[in-house]
Amino acid sequence: MVAYKAAAVPRFLSAPDPACRAVLVYGPDAGLVSERATALTRVFAERLGEGSEVVRLDDRDFADDAGRLEVELRTQSMFASGKVVRARAGARLDAATLKAVLAEPSDNPLIVEAGNLRPDSALRKLFEKAPHAAALPCYADERTLAGLIEDELARCDLSIDRDTKAYLMARLGADQALSRGEVAKLALYAQGTGHVTHDDVAAIVGDASEIALDNFVYAVSAGDAPGALRELGRLAASGTDRTAALSALSRHFTKLYVVASHRGALEDGAKKLRPPLHYSAATCFSAIAANGAHADWRPPCP
Repeated sequence: MVAYKAAAVPRFLSAPDPACRAVLVYGPDAGLVSERATALTRVFAERLGEGSEVVRLDDRDFADDAGRLEVELRTQSMFASGKVVRARAGARLDAATLKAVLAEPSDNPLIVEAGNLRPDSALRKLFEKAPHAAALPCYADERTLAGLIEDELARCDLSIDRDTKAYLMARLGADQALSRGEVAKLALYAQGTGHVTHDDVAAIVGDASEIALDNFVYAVSAGDAPGALRELGRLAASGTDRTAALSALSRHFTKLYVVASHRGALEDGAKKLRPPLHYSAATCFSAIAANGAHADWRPPCP
């Protein structure tokens, strides 16, 4: 079938091709892959009719029975109207194993979840070329994250202004499912107020990766190479994508330039930033804006 682009995936999820019987959902954001696989499972289950079942498989199941996938796809449940098989790609479920499965499409739809795959990946090529299959790349971007925030807050009749939304996006991680959980927690905290504020976000949203991100950009701008590398290691360990670190660094230096080029006291220039600096970082930020790299700086977060 057609090799789908990331931008076309939401449209496919809303109305999958009826001829498609097997779908590979892949990408670096495990939460986004899982969410989209769940959405696709729901669509396939509705097509099969009321009472359909979902069977989930992974390497543990294939270790016990190498032919489990074939059995689930080729057999019908005695008590269900149909079956959606959802499997996780791994050492025991690879392109070689799936080639025979895709050669003869099953009445039971198959959804395979995988991590980030290169264009020359055998698994990706298999699903892109099979006539009754599709490969869906899942890459989160700022529009995806902004849409998630707006949808979750709208369910609770909450609004958020542009500056606060930018601040919130900067604090969220690279995992779609975790980000959704953080926004849902924020919505619960602000429920009944009608509007999410900067203070709401500061009070509720944030974890170790957010602290490491703040410390990383301050270490870089202060010229502390060992500290920057240490915080970058923490970011990698927490699963934060490198693009998130680079984006945060770009925003940080843009703010430094705005304050450093302000005509007047640096503190007055810092007050003009939107969203405003957190009080714990204000002193350190102003010192770096004034002096650049210096030996006596301290990270804004413990």
